Amino acid sequence: MTASLSFTAALLLAAASASAAMAGETSTAPSGTYCGQLSSAGVLSGVETHFETAADGTVVGKYVFSDQGQSVDGELAETGDDGDGSDLTRSFMWRDKYGYGQLIVTFTPDFSEFDGKWNAGGSEFLPWNGRRCHQTIS
Repeated sequence: MTASLSFTAALLLAAASASAAMAGETSTAPSGTYCGQLSSAGVLSGVETHFETAADGTVVGKYVFSDQGQSVDGELAETGDDGDGSDLTRSFMWRDKYGYGQLIVTFTPDFSEFDGKWNAGGSEFLPWNGRRCHQTIS
């Protein structure tokens, strides 16, 4: 009985420690899926943008948005940050079936959302934003 209680107590302590570590964790890079909007062909469309850190430390990603009822998948590759040392503003190259261009995003300090702008090779910048998607576990 004592061994069982000790194991249970150790398990609860480990779970509490992991939870506390995650709550206090500060990240210097975005990760996860963000739900938002981007402007495409003059229309604001829903977009899901997913970021993760690659083995070399750069941020990469994928996105999907709807264009006239058709799903458009694309990829993101980090090309740099703005050099301010905060790691909150990042530059990416986007690529999908329409071509490629630049995406510049500025994250909130907790990386819960971003405000961005994209262009296609010298054209005007258009909005692209996102907020962490809250997924329900069933």
